[in-house]
Amino acid sequence: MIARNLLMAGAALALSGCISLLPESESSSLYRLSNHVPVETAVNHEAPVVRIARPVAPRALSGDRIALDAGQGRVAYMAGANWISAVPVLVQELVVDTFDRRSTVLMAARPDDGVATSWDLRMELRRFEAVYDQGSNAAPRIDIAIRARLIDTASREVAGVRTFEASRRADGNRQALIVDAFSRAASDLSGDLVDWASAQVTQAQENTAGEAQAD
Repeated sequence: MIARNLLMAGAALALSGCISLLPESESSSLYRLSNHVPVETAVNHEAPVVRIARPVAPRALSGDRIALDAGQGRVAYMAGANWISAVPVLVQELVVDTFDRRSTVLMAARPDDGVATSWDLRMELRRFEAVYDQGSNAAPRIDIAIRARLIDTASREVAGVRTFEASRRADGNRQALIVDAFSRAASDLSGDLVDWASAQVTQAQENTAGEAQAD
C-alpha cells in the first residue's frame, strides 16, 4: 500500500523524457552497484576483523527499487529498472569489498560469516536517491547519506560516530547513466567510510600501546 501511494504521488510530477515513474511494462532491467574504488592493497589476513552489519534503512529505501526524490517530501521509483538486490544488501557488499580493496588495518566480515570480530560497524542508510533538482528532463543529482558507528566488541564502547554524505551528477537522464552516478557516489562514500574506520582503529591501537608502555 505504501509503495502504491508513493507511486501515485510521484505520478503527479509527470516526469517526461527518458525516465518514467510509473511502470510501462512488466519487464524491468536489473542493475548492479559497481565499486569504483581502486584496488590499493591485498587483504591483510592478520588484521583485526570488523563485522559489517547490513544497514538499517527506512521502508522506502529497504527494497530493490531505484528511489527518486519527487520533491516536497515525496518518494517515487524509477519505472522499468530495479537493483539486483535490496539496497541495504548492495551497500553492505560494497563496504565489505571496499575494505578488501583499501584497508590494511581491518579485515571485513559479514555477521553470517561466523568469525570472531574485534569491531562492529553499524550503519543507517538515510539517503539513496536521485534528485531532479534541475527539472524533470535534466540529469538528476544522486544523494547518498549513511550514519556509521564503530563499536569495540570487547568493551562495547563506541569508538566513533560520523555521518557520511556523497553526491554525483548523472551524465544524462537515462537509466544506465543514473545507475553509474549511484555507483560512483556510493564508491566515494564507502572509500571515505573505510578510511575513517581504519583511522579510528589505528588511533585506538596507538592509545592502547601508549597505556601499556605507561604501565
